[in-house]
Amino acid sequence: MKLPQNLTAANSKELLRSCRRALRQGALRLDGSEMTFMDYSGDAFFALLAEVSAKTGNRLELLHFSDDIKQHLSDLRKFTIPQKDRRETTNIFEALGGVGFDFIKEVVQVFILLNMCIYWTFLGPFDKGKLRFGGVAKQMFRLGSEATGICFLMVALVCLTMALQSSVMLNTIGAGSYLASGLGFLIFAEIGPLLTTIILAGRSGSSIAAEIANMSVCEEVKAIKTMAISPVQYLVVPRFLAMSVCTPILNFCASIFGCFAGFLIGYFCCDITFTNYLQGIREGIDPMVFAKSSIKALAFGWLVTLISCNKGLNAKGGAEAVGLATTSSVVTSIASIVIADTLFAFIFY
Repeated sequence: MKLPQNLTAANSKELLRSCRRALRQGALRLDGSEMTFMDYSGDAFFALLAEVSAKTGNRLELLHFSDDIKQHLSDLRKFTIPQKDRRETTNIFEALGGVGFDFIKEVVQVFILLNMCIYWTFLGPFDKGKLRFGGVAKQMFRLGSEATGICFLMVALVCLTMALQSSVMLNTIGAGSYLASGLGFLIFAEIGPLLTTIILAGRSGSSIAAEIANMSVCEEVKAIKTMAISPVQYLVVPRFLAMSVCTPILNFCASIFGCFAGFLIGYFCCDITFTNYLQGIREGIDPMVFAKSSIKALAFGWLVTLISCNKGLNAKGGAEAVGLATTSSVVTSIASIVIADTLFAFIFY
């Protein structure tokens, strides 16, 4: 088969199809006496024919090619991508060990991030080389103020449901008057801080993780470091301070809404007046309960902020990494809140 004068992308596709068909049937001789030029598609043309020749066992001969083209073809090399070494399947002990080391690593990273936030909050203002950044008020509005609606609604509905179920049990034994004291203690000691911070983990924590993870993926965090600016000071501290202020306030206000929802059940189901309901809450709640509730809410808010920021700063890859960091931050934050709440229960009560 005689090749044309110019072997380019325009004619190589049809010619390759004919040569492949002929080479599968038997030996193929290519006459290149008239050929003077070929582009990158010519390299692919001869490489694919050589591959067909090796698979079928039929001989491929190149005749009457110029010295330049012969030299060019002789310089072509075939690169084979090496296969990855197959690793044996890990057993359960290796898997548990990997999970344990990842957990310890993340705990250490969160602890270091907490120390850096405390430094930049209390000692940073005395650092002469510190660059002054704002943004705390903006983060308070975005992370705290905009979350008030969903926090109040969810806490009120949960408390309404709990009060309704409790009233049924209390009325059967003639103890409906104790609804206010029991429900008030439970709201401020447990439901308020736990449910408020879980909602913040899903609403504000995911926002923090997604925003910082997107900056990490787009290498904006590296650009901040290149300008000799601490990412913790610029990105983490404003959110840390905002959540430190907003979480206890949201917790207290949401607990008030929960108590009001409980009053509706007490009024209609247990015949409790508003005055008696307030008196029951006063008798059932020790003043220290408010302080303990605020401490729990503050600690849970720190967990949400630090875990979300840590997930965002360690995000690597493309757009998929942003989603993974966001999902992981919400799951880890909620699990950490529940574990911390269990520890606080043993410490406080």
